[in-house]
Amino acid sequence: MGGGRAIMKTAAVGLGVLVLLTACSFRPLYGTSNEGTSARVGSNSIAISQIGEERVGQQLRNGLIDRLTPRGQPQFPAYRLDVTISDSLTDLLVQEDSTVLRRNYRLTASYKLTDVTSGDPVYTSTVSRTASLNRLDSEYANVIAQRDAEERAAEAVADVMVQRLGIALARLASPEARRKAALEEAAKIAAAKVDRTRPPEPEDIPLSPPADEAEDDDTARFPAPVAIEPGE
Repeated sequence: MGGGRAIMKTAAVGLGVLVLLTACSFRPLYGTSNEGTSARVGSNSIAISQIGEERVGQQLRNGLIDRLTPRGQPQFPAYRLDVTISDSLTDLLVQEDSTVLRRNYRLTASYKLTDVTSGDPVYTSTVSRTASLNRLDSEYANVIAQRDAEERAAEAVADVMVQRLGIALARLASPEARRKAALEEAAKIAAAKVDRTRPPEPEDIPLSPPADEAEDDDTARFPAPVAIEPGE
């Protein structure tokens, strides 16, 4: 009896959560709506520019490609993603003899999504993530530990960027966003200066004969006929 009541209680709670989400107009990001379709299609049509010259930049770019365009860069991209990164390494746990036992690696990425057709930026943001690493006696082990921290930070930054880009693309496809963009475009057209002045009308100037010709000289206007003898 107690087990049946627990099952009924769990089902009621689940139904209540479902009703609440429906009332709040909850929609999955990559669902079957127009916004979800736009988020999927838009993500697959993003060209990702090179990210710096360091190893961590290449790792971040590879992570973005794996998540956004796993089949490779689009041949005709609709958007371009430009990313600039900065990183830092700080001591976290230091002993009395100044021996560092633990460090924090922090990666920050500032990125901009640009519409390729118009050249206008459609979304900009910045994200930072931190990964901790141990400081060991072996320098080789320290290098390996730092590389591992860089990879973990790059993966975390890529996850956040992909989520935010998907939300931004879904918002761009929403009816409210399209209506706002249409109103902004109409306002730009209305505010543009249009030259409504008409060019001056051409003057009607009567044609006159050349100055060296007499007005009543028919021979000047009509030369005398030339006789042609037969057989010539």
